[in-house]
Amino acid sequence: MFKFLAAYCIEPKKDLVIKETTIDNLNSKEVLIKVLYSGVCHSDIHIIDGDWESRGFIRYPLVPGHEIVGEVVEVGSNVQFIKKGDIVGLPWVYSSCLNCEYCISANEQFCENRKITGIHSIGGFSEYIVAIEDFLTIIPKDMDLKSSAPLFCAGLTVYSAIKNLNLKPNSYIAILGIGGLGHLAIQIAKIFGLNVISFSSNQDKKDLALKLGSDYFFNYNEIEKIKSIGKIDAVLSTLPNIKGKSEIIMNFINYLKPFGKISFVGAHLEELQFKPIDLISKNLIITGNAVGNRINLRELINLAYKKNIKAIIEEFSFRDINKAIEKVRKGTVKFRAVINFSKQN
Repeated sequence: MFKFLAAYCIEPKKDLVIKETTIDNLNSKEVLIKVLYSGVCHSDIHIIDGDWESRGFIRYPLVPGHEIVGEVVEVGSNVQFIKKGDIVGLPWVYSSCLNCEYCISANEQFCENRKITGIHSIGGFSEYIVAIEDFLTIIPKDMDLKSSAPLFCAGLTVYSAIKNLNLKPNSYIAILGIGGLGHLAIQIAKIFGLNVISFSSNQDKKDLALKLGSDYFFNYNEIEKIKSIGKIDAVLSTLPNIKGKSEIIMNFINYLKPFGKISFVGAHLEELQFKPIDLISKNLIITGNAVGNRINLRELINLAYKKNIKAIIEEFSFRDINKAIEKVRKGTVKFRAVINFSKQN
């Protein structure tokens, strides 16, 4: 039996409680990981605040966290590809059946028997975790590890969304929001060879957007400036909430080319309104993207290593985890919160 500290969500809308917990002996395909860095995702806030409790798959108490980077310290008897000392990452999908139509088609995130990191297992807000070999991704040791943690959810989500849009190089994509998802989406869209038009309500983000690779920057009330560029091929909305912006977002329909697409990755709960005739008249598609699969994740880590894709992060110590959660909840963190387990208060 192995003892360590973990931050538990005992009940919704309460501060996490750090307490001692234990891990029993590893199963044959399991790996014991010392957590080095763990991102705080907005999905963690939804879980901690009870926003998703009605969906039926969340049971308290739990240890959240699904953007995990750590070092392998022990392996099970039948672990074949991962060894002690490897640096690995674990995303949202903790495990799946590997036999259903979704798993066979590399869409394990939709497996009806999937388990979620930080819900069905001890998540990354913990000094140690146990993971299954098949669902880990090895990370180059000389990669910027602390900036890599958010790639395991935020990065994977926008990478998969942009890849699934299936745009040709030199296509035009509008990215809405330059926050935790959007600043990664800009970098990834450029890797795909796309022309990026960034939109934000915060004019102060213009210089950053252009530095990250955006070709254009507009405020939402400047949407008509798209006309000077020409009609666009796709819109990616990374906004965590759209209060006061619903009508603006759907106005982008008017600026899309035939066969254009709007993809949502920001998990807001507000309703959208649009006229079906506007979709019909140009064969438009409105879609969404739920995280991604292991193939896409490994592609992303490889690209991030080679092309220097990095999350902009704010670091917190493990003892300050509730402070990190509150900043993410209020939207004041810049841009992704990461718990650094070696950082002292």
